[in-house]
Parts: sequence; C-alpha cells; structure tokens
Amino acid sequence: MKKEPCMTPTDYTDEISTALNALTADMAVSISWPTLYQWAGSSPLAVEHYAQLLHLWKQVWHGANQSTPLPTVFLYHGAAKLTLVRENTLDDPPAVALHDLAMISQVLEG
Repeated sequence: MKKEPCMTPTDYTDEISTALNALTADMAVSISWPTLYQWAGSSPLAVEHYAQLLHLWKQVWHGANQSTPLPTVFLYHGAAKLTLVRENTLDDPPAVALHDLAMISQVLEG
C-alpha cells in the first residue's frame, strides 16, 4: 500500500493560493472539498472560512491587478469540489452562451 505524502496546513494554504492565482487569469477554478477541509481544519466550512477565502482572494487579485477593481466571485457547491467563478473584467473576452454558438452552427448548415 502506497503511503500518501504528509501535507502541512501551509501546503494546503499554498494550494488555495495557487487556485486563487489561477482565478486571476481564468474565469473559474475548482478546489476539492478535502483540500478545503484540510486548509480550514473543519468539515464543513464555517462562515469565517469563506471570509478568509475572500481575504486571500483580495490579496491575490490586488497583487496581480493593482489598478483593476476586485471582481465578485461566485461559488458553486458541487459534490466533489467548490467551484469559484469570477465576474468578467474589461480585460476578459465577452462571455458567449453555448446555445448561441450552437444556433450559429445550425444557421450555417441550414
């Protein structure tokens, strides 16, 4: 049986920070619940843990985009992970609905 490497709370904080850093460039990231529970030291997360996530998000965003206002992050609670989706900024390409692209395909084939 393979032994899992022992992770410290700092490792989990680094993993959360890495995900939040990815969120500055990408519109969405997902973090597994086990990672979040290890980071927070509790399962389920308490309200104060979400406040801590917001504090980390503010630090990461302002470190990467000092002149851009902080975008709101929306949470989607999935069975295996928490998905964070940030609102668009002026630097992001516009969102396109999958349905709209599918409709264009039907018109072109039509």
